[in-house]
Amino acid sequence: MNQPTQEATLQRFDGRETIDWDEVWSAFDADGGLIIEHFVSPDLLRRLNEELASLVGAHEPGSNTEGFWTDFHGRQTKRVTGLAAVSDAWVELLGDERYRAMGDRYLGEGEYWLNTGQLISIGPGESAQYMHRDELNWPRARRDTQITVTAIFALTDFTEANGATVIAPGSNHWEGALPEVPAGTTTQATMPAGSALLYDGKVIHGGGANTTTNEWRAGIHAGFCCGWLRAEENHQLTVSLERARALPPDVQHVLGFRSYSPKSGARLGLVDYDDAGLLLDGEQT
Repeated sequence: MNQPTQEATLQRFDGRETIDWDEVWSAFDADGGLIIEHFVSPDLLRRLNEELASLVGAHEPGSNTEGFWTDFHGRQTKRVTGLAAVSDAWVELLGDERYRAMGDRYLGEGEYWLNTGQLISIGPGESAQYMHRDELNWPRARRDTQITVTAIFALTDFTEANGATVIAPGSNHWEGALPEVPAGTTTQATMPAGSALLYDGKVIHGGGANTTTNEWRAGIHAGFCCGWLRAEENHQLTVSLERARALPPDVQHVLGFRSYSPKSGARLGLVDYDDAGLLLDGEQT
């Protein structure tokens, strides 16, 4: 399919108004991504920032893995995982029906995990991230349908200067694993704090450069992946069994503490060949 030559833009919706979700998914299918402003309520946004501030403050920028991943993850970027272990506000957002509707629609209701729920804080002086498709985490699993879909929730304003995500609308239809991205085919997902960028695993994107001297661009990158795939983040090591028992059942499931049981096919993630959730319910020891 030919790549677009017109000025690139993302469709936008206002979470404070009644949203036609058929229009949302139409934009998702056409462009590979869209923005819903005011997705997170002011109160929930405040609690997210309060509960996660100490984690970000204590975390050092950069990656411990030298080589390609050092640059890909960002030398001036903080990435914090294990959010469900410490943030009730994040657990609340993780159960949001509008957010989960994206996973239900594209991956199948009850048939996906949280791939990663990481707080990404891009610091001053950070360079632009390598443009990529998220589905390339699993190169041998790529197919015509989605294997991963993601939301980026803005905890601070995303601006062109502080590193708003760069995305190539329509690149979800481009051929090849990672084709060239021509000039003029990208846009930045600028959005106020509390907004959400929803995008699919096929669209080409990357974190923007932070050209400021004193601004940190913070957001939660939270994607879902098919239940038969290995998630990026090992939630069972970052969230204790004791903490998992206190979480809502749907959150327990999406974190992998309950087994994957598709409508057709074998069950995965079992304990003694039974649902892992029995450990949480006290029916297994």
